[in-house]
Amino acid sequence: MDHSVTFARHFSRLVWLIMRKPGEIDKQKAELRALVTISRSGPLTLVVRDGLLTTDAQLVPTPLAGAEDVAAQMGAHGLAAITVDGDALPADVLGVARLLAGMPVLNDGGAAAEAKRLALGASTVRFAARVPDSASTANAPSVLTTAHTSDPISEFDFGEVFDDPLAEAKLRETPRQWPAVPKSGERPSERRTGLFAQFAAARLPTETSDELLVRLDVAVDGDELADLLQDLVLLAENAAREGKATVVSNILSHLGRREARADEFEIKRIFSATLKQLARPNVLRMVATELPHRPDGRDALMSILVRAGEDGADALVEQLAAMSHTSDRRVYFDALRELKAGVPTLVHMLADSRWFVARTAAELLGEMQVPQAEGPLTDMLTHEDERARRAASTALMRLGTPRAMLAIDGALKDTTPQARIDAAAAMATRKDLHTAATLIRALDAEKDEEVRAAFLLSLGKLKTPDAVQRLLQASDPARGLFKKKTTAFRIAAIQGLGEARTAEAMEALRALRNDKEQDVRDAATYALGRIARTSGGSDGPASAR
Repeated sequence: MDHSVTFARHFSRLVWLIMRKPGEIDKQKAELRALVTISRSGPLTLVVRDGLLTTDAQLVPTPLAGAEDVAAQMGAHGLAAITVDGDALPADVLGVARLLAGMPVLNDGGAAAEAKRLALGASTVRFAARVPDSASTANAPSVLTTAHTSDPISEFDFGEVFDDPLAEAKLRETPRQWPAVPKSGERPSERRTGLFAQFAAARLPTETSDELLVRLDVAVDGDELADLLQDLVLLAENAAREGKATVVSNILSHLGRREARADEFEIKRIFSATLKQLARPNVLRMVATELPHRPDGRDALMSILVRAGEDGADALVEQLAAMSHTSDRRVYFDALRELKAGVPTLVHMLADSRWFVARTAAELLGEMQVPQAEGPLTDMLTHEDERARRAASTALMRLGTPRAMLAIDGALKDTTPQARIDAAAAMATRKDLHTAATLIRALDAEKDEEVRAAFLLSLGKLKTPDAVQRLLQASDPARGLFKKKTTAFRIAAIQGLGEARTAEAMEALRALRNDKEQDVRDAATYALGRIARTSGGSDGPASAR
């Protein structure tokens, strides 16, 4: 693969990390190190054609994390091309990536981006402004081949590049990247745009978010939209820092609806860039906290989290892990199941020291049927808390993979009685002939009375014909001198028949009301009464005497 395409791949990844994962500095350093190494193979040019990222006339393969972001951001910043020298400096590459990831100035012809590049002193990476309707490599600056430096990359210390306070200050949102909101009575033609807008004094908006959103609904001028969006970004970020979840959620929901109504491609793109800028962990956390309290706005909130992908899922997982109220946990549980994301975080939660966190993660992974979770779930079968073990067993049964089933079969032979009981309870959720046969074999080999009772109850929940037949045998009185059954064993079988509720099971329960043992008669009577209470007065499918 040509080195320019390889460079584009890593550059796209770096921009994506800055935009979506700003806290993952180590990964950003790794990408920067790769970029500096690749750039030494020769100069190159990144060009946007028809909304797609190309390099020296080669299309960058898609799908690729960040490639679409780079193309969109270059277009939003008014750039047709980015030229990188063969001896590009790490600070220049990083500075341009950060600049590109930032908020653009709408329709300024690339002047703001060029001003920031010059302020950074990035001489080894250069821009070419986009020419309307004719963006091509012909517009890009000429590139001169430069001798490669001989210093080994391993000697670079990228720490000072990432921690450079001067570079950070030059890229900070002060002065503002978009024009300031005009003073009352000031005409649009008098407003500062382009390069002059970069030196406007930073300030918080004087209007409330509700007032700005009302203005946003009727705004059609590009400059006015840019002003309003930047002010709403500032208000949303401040509200997130102050824990004002309602304000944050209202702003993002409104922006999503306004984006959907936009007709012009350029306007849609700037709304999309704004929403991407706001898709940060602290902001998404505020959106997630609103879910249980705003059922009427659930769809709008979920669309924000879905758009954020793994980051949105992580915000939900964080709330789910911290939530103790059952109804709220259900809201987050259902949202995560719908989102079908956040798998790495959920797998990590399986090892959490809090049993309820591990249990919740196991339940979700089971419902989402995530095959790659079978290993951690198998390890969880030895969890010290029985509720966590049961959740792991149930999740493995839901997965139904050969390895998962093997783990459950193994748990039926575990040396710990409780582990065998948990495995039987999990198997009751999988109603097939193989499961019943496995449980019957385990029952015949089991010696512990409590575990045998659990096996019989699970057979009843399976309801399969062979499971019911085994329960009938277990509930019958002993035949012969050496075939004595304990009363406890027979009562456990009666409880299993009460779970099965098939016609054959009901007939056996009625007959057992006349058994010679009082405890057996009482158990059968109780089972029939329970069935009648839970089935509207009838004692089952064959209630006729």
